Amino acid sequence: MADQRIAIYIRLSQADEDTGKGKRESNSVMNQRSLIHHFLDAHEELSAYPRMEFVDDGYTGTNTNRPAFQRMIAAIKEGRYSCCITKDFSRFARDYIEMGDYLEYLFPFLRVRYISINDGYDSQDYRGTTGGLDVVMRAIIYDAYSKDLSVKSKTSRQQAMKKGRRVTGDPGYGYMRDPNRTAMDIIDPETAPIVRRIFEDAMDGVPVGEIAAMLNREGILPPGTYFRKRNPQSRKYASSSEKIVWTHDSVSGIIKRYAYTGAFVGGMRELAAPCKVATVRKSREDWIIVPGMHEAIITPEEYALAQKIFKGRARQKTEVKVYPLKSLLVCGNCLCHMVLNKGTAKFYCQYRPNGGDKQCRETNTPKQTKMEEIIFHAIQDYMRLAEDGLKKRKSQLRDLRRAADSSQDSIRKLEQSVASLKQKKFREYDRYCSGSASKEAYLGTKLEMDAQIARLESEITALKGQDNPCQADEQGVYSELEAVCEAFRDEESLTYDMAHAFVDRILVYPDERIEIQWRFRDCFTENEVF
Repeated sequence: MADQRIAIYIRLSQADEDTGKGKRESNSVMNQRSLIHHFLDAHEELSAYPRMEFVDDGYTGTNTNRPAFQRMIAAIKEGRYSCCITKDFSRFARDYIEMGDYLEYLFPFLRVRYISINDGYDSQDYRGTTGGLDVVMRAIIYDAYSKDLSVKSKTSRQQAMKKGRRVTGDPGYGYMRDPNRTAMDIIDPETAPIVRRIFEDAMDGVPVGEIAAMLNREGILPPGTYFRKRNPQSRKYASSSEKIVWTHDSVSGIIKRYAYTGAFVGGMRELAAPCKVATVRKSREDWIIVPGMHEAIITPEEYALAQKIFKGRARQKTEVKVYPLKSLLVCGNCLCHMVLNKGTAKFYCQYRPNGGDKQCRETNTPKQTKMEEIIFHAIQDYMRLAEDGLKKRKSQLRDLRRAADSSQDSIRKLEQSVASLKQKKFREYDRYCSGSASKEAYLGTKLEMDAQIARLESEITALKGQDNPCQADEQGVYSELEAVCEAFRDEESLTYDMAHAFVDRILVYPDERIEIQWRFRDCFTENEVF
């Protein structure tokens, strides 16, 4: 196996750390790393190959939304690794369906060898199968264990919350962690006065929009920006724009937060199903509320008064009209979504009325009908380019498939030649043993045939090592693009479905420049990207 590189995958989740000292030591990153490297060093065929580690520390194995895992799979798809190794199946994935997809489809298709040390599994030993019932049962057990652990963790968290302890997340705006009691919160001297002021303004009847505008004029940092400033190492709010300001929603969110009365409030959401990421909001009656768990910023009476005034002035709910470009337009200055002004029929940055950045206020767009016309013609041009590109791509794929088929034929012929030479070598050995050929003649013939076999096997290895140009995931993207073009080819005007099928987002800049980012932009070469 020439030019082989090994991808080492290591994972440790918070759940692993909660299952006791022995388990924690067994699954630690250091333990996994030591076990895997010791295994590789002990196997002569693997010890000399280059290795690369991919580590996810603090990520669950019940899904594949893990950064290092995704980087590793992307590198494997690019052909940079021909072997993947883990401590056991559960480190790779705890979902037995996803585990089966990788073992039965992706890895065999990419000719990638997978090794699970503690499970005694090496895909090279199974000749195209996944190891049968034993592997399936192990994966099902890991999956069931994760679901059971998820339920137990949920119960443990609920018991802690009923005691008024914060078990997840960070303290809300206005509070900070208590250095002496990590599960409790204390007043943040910088932001608590801001919270107090918001409630006082709300009780005085000041509209929420005006409160947001005043905070922005005074340069007071909104919750997300303040959190990033205090916690630069955290991933929370990492993708948010630096220019985010106070809005109606951020101010009203503070006014509705009961925790400012000193009560612990938890259990507002729950998992839709064990081991799943999606959550659903619970009714207020099912929340866990424990009064008097930390210092209050406002009294319960003040909170009740603020709610009464806030709800009395709350914006009336109107029917939401869906227009073709809804949620696609983004301010090129602050990267926040733009909304449609029904009066002017123009789009504006949602932070502009709240005292946002000057350039946000200066951003000007064509009227709705003109903007939709621009995007519609751009999509038509894109479809023409896409269809031309698809025709070229299909032609290229046909040529590549023919070349791949030819390569496979060559490999089969070379393997037949190797098998024939090995049989011939065996017959020569029989002749030597029976006395029909001298030792010198046998050794000369053997040396010649060994050289031929080595040369043929080298050619086979080289052919097998060639990149497969017809990747399955790439084929899927091109097929989807072709289907989308077919579905909207005859449209006469822009529709919501058409816009969202082709466009990822539209950046609108203060200098009236518009940049369209396409959903299928990776299907084209650099010169073909709009």
